Amino acid sequence: MTFRISASVACANPICISHDFERLERSVSDTYHFDLCDGVFAPTFLLSPALIKALRPLSTKRFDVHLYCHYPSKYLEELKQGGADVVVIQLETRGEDYLEAIQRVRDLGLEAGLGILPTSEVPEDIDKALGIVSQVVVNLVGPAYAGQPFNPHGVTNMKKIRDVVAQLGLEMEIAADGSVSEGRLATFLDAGCNHFICGTSSIFKPQSDLVENVAAFKQAVDDAIRLN
Repeated sequence: MTFRISASVACANPICISHDFERLERSVSDTYHFDLCDGVFAPTFLLSPALIKALRPLSTKRFDVHLYCHYPSKYLEELKQGGADVVVIQLETRGEDYLEAIQRVRDLGLEAGLGILPTSEVPEDIDKALGIVSQVVVNLVGPAYAGQPFNPHGVTNMKKIRDVVAQLGLEMEIAADGSVSEGRLATFLDAGCNHFICGTSSIFKPQSDLVENVAAFKQAVDDAIRLN
C-alpha cells in the first residue's frame, strides 16, 4: 500500500504563497490539494482556478482540486485548462447530481474524487461512486476554515468507506482532510486512511520550516505504519 502526503495550499501564507510553494517543491510531499469555495456551499471564498493555473508551471506534482461548490460542472473546463489532475466533487453538492458531476470530470479526461462532510452519512449506494472515482476525501472538520474542531463522525464515515472498498475489491486513495496531526495518525490508519491532507495541524505551523515539517510528518507516518 502506498501512502500519500498532500499539502493543503489554502493553509499557505497568502501574502507569500509562491515562497511557500517553492519550499514545498523541495519537500517530500507528493501532492498539492487546492480547496475551492464558492461562497455558498461554504460561507467564504477560497482559492481559484486562476491560482491553480499560475502555480501549475512551478511543479510536476499532482494537483488535486477539491470543489466545495454547488453546480460544480461549470468549473471543470477551466480547471482542466489550468492544469488540474484530479477534481473532487462533494456528496452534498446542489444544483446537479453528484454522480453526474463525477462522470463529467471523467469525461474531460481527469481523475475524479468524492468528498463527504463529517455531518453527512455514507449513502447506501456509495458503491455507485466508488466504481468511478480514484479517491474519497473524508472531511474530519467543516469546509473552508482551518482550525475547526475535529468531528469524530468523519472517522466513522472513513471506516464505512474502507469496508465497502474492501467488499468491492477496489484499490483507491482514502484521504483524511482536517485535523490531520501526528497524534491522530493511528486513528486514521486504523480507519483505512492512506492519504493525508496536511494543513495547520501538521505542516503549516507558524514560525517553522515547511520542508522540515513535511519531513517530520512523513517520518511520523512511517513510524505509525510500522506500529499499526
